[in-house]
Amino acid sequence: MPKDEFVAEDPMALVAVVLPGEPGMLETMAEAIVEEYVRLGWDEPRLMTLFVHPMFMATHRIYRQKGKAYVRELIRRVRGQWMILNGHRR
Repeated sequence: MPKDEFVAEDPMALVAVVLPGEPGMLETMAEAIVEEYVRLGWDEPRLMTLFVHPMFMATHRIYRQKGKAYVRELIRRVRGQWMILNGHRR
């Protein structure tokens, strides 16, 4: 079969689904995402772009559900913890 032909039943096709989570899972996921990017050296304004722009579906969902103040406080808290753990001054 040529690569260009579309097969609706392709078993190798990537499919994304939203899974139901338990209480607190959204917050845990948000914290893990922020920590990952803090470790890469992202600052607060750059991190906020992950949440504000709808292109980033998972983080934008957190932003919509929890609000800007929640996301900003989360970013500041995680960055602060990371700085303390690694001996950096704020």
